[in-house]
Amino acid sequence: MQRIKLVFSVVLALVIVGVLVFGPRPGADRPKNRVVVSYWEKWTGNEAEQMKQIVTDFNNTVGAEKGIYVEYLSMSNVNQKTLVATAAGVPPDIAGLWDTQVAQFAAINALQPLDELAAVHGINEEYYKRVYWEGCRYNGKLWALVSTPAAVALHYNKRIFKESASKLRAAGLDPDRAPRTLDELDHYAEVLDVFDNRKRVERAGYLPMEPGWFLPHTSYWFGGGLFNPKTQKFTLTDPKVLRAYEWVQSYSKRMGKASLTEFRSGMGGFNSAQNPFLVGTVVMEQQGPWMANYIEDLKPKMNRWVMSKEEEKRLPTVEQRRANYEWAVAPFPSAVSGQENVTYAGFDVLMIPRGARHPKEAFEFIAYVNQQGPMEKLCSLHCKNSPLREVSEEFIRNHPNPYIDVFETLSASPNAHGIPPVPIWPEVNEELGVAVQKVYLLEATPEAALRESQARLQEKYDRFRATQLKRENQDKVAQTR
Repeated sequence: MQRIKLVFSVVLALVIVGVLVFGPRPGADRPKNRVVVSYWEKWTGNEAEQMKQIVTDFNNTVGAEKGIYVEYLSMSNVNQKTLVATAAGVPPDIAGLWDTQVAQFAAINALQPLDELAAVHGINEEYYKRVYWEGCRYNGKLWALVSTPAAVALHYNKRIFKESASKLRAAGLDPDRAPRTLDELDHYAEVLDVFDNRKRVERAGYLPMEPGWFLPHTSYWFGGGLFNPKTQKFTLTDPKVLRAYEWVQSYSKRMGKASLTEFRSGMGGFNSAQNPFLVGTVVMEQQGPWMANYIEDLKPKMNRWVMSKEEEKRLPTVEQRRANYEWAVAPFPSAVSGQENVTYAGFDVLMIPRGARHPKEAFEFIAYVNQQGPMEKLCSLHCKNSPLREVSEEFIRNHPNPYIDVFETLSASPNAHGIPPVPIWPEVNEELGVAVQKVYLLEATPEAALRESQARLQEKYDRFRATQLKRENQDKVAQTR
């Protein structure tokens, strides 16, 4: 709480001035006699423009019918600005944030609960895939709904698999499919590794640190978790979590820390034509469904292995489309026998900050986005799966990612996991990032790194809960006076 107050005091004036100077102004094209709903969103570039299409669709249909006009503003640092504006009493009506902010913002009373509004629109747990619905809730209440979701899967280079077919077969592996267990993944990776005569890595079959975005969630594939909501305790020293970090470290031990460090230092950035998966220096990696869009933008020939895109459009089935792609997608394999379709399922959210002027009208837009038609349009544009239980055949058939059904299956799985309900998750994510870096660089054993992280995070969380309880008691006393 002290940290949040410090943020408020430092940036409050700057943010409010920035909103006043650079924020949305009444436009000449704003219809009269409508309730104007302010919507702040984090997306920029193509994603921002694609969401703008949904806003325009709403304004021209439901908005026109119900007298609502959504004014859309894309901005950076939207999470901080939303908190500051909420504390100042001038929040937007809708904030487009991340799932990582749901428990955080709810715990500090920065959001309006949405249960009643959702019920009026028939939006409930039966409407959503379980993992996304649960991620929108905290302490028994609904605080957000999904704008676009995702799930994590294994991406692999079919062309390199084919070129390495003899080596893979000699090792007892099938070059025509993805690995199905974590042991198989490690075996494929070792066969596909390429070193120069000085034992420096030239190509990696797989690297846990590439891109490394989902490493805090690695224990899910080992049957473990990070936090126990019943005991309110972190579980980082659980043997299953330890196994996950030992697996990460095994790659540094096998391939050599110095060699891997040098190899990674020469990699291009994710959003560049030198992305290691695109150039083939990393053969397999964890990624989300949006990867198809990046491949099309940065290295389109990977999507034209056999024929042109115009020829592909005439193909009647998704299976035939897939033959035109040098890459493929499969569930990331589990380390636990019999545990299938494990994934980490994150998502973007739409929330109504506490003190918003037009919550009912704001929710009309949020409910519109969560209708099947608008949701499938937005998720297709952003190249993501749908958070809804019902998905149309057209969505699967016409999606820019020909493997979107894999992500649909994964996100609907009972083994799909989201962010644990921890209000200090940003600090958890940062702490685990430091721990995995130490493990990867062989600076600490997994056991030591996790034990230190467990102690620090539990202390921070207990302190947060004590401060929160004190504030709640003060509020109760104030209400009785």
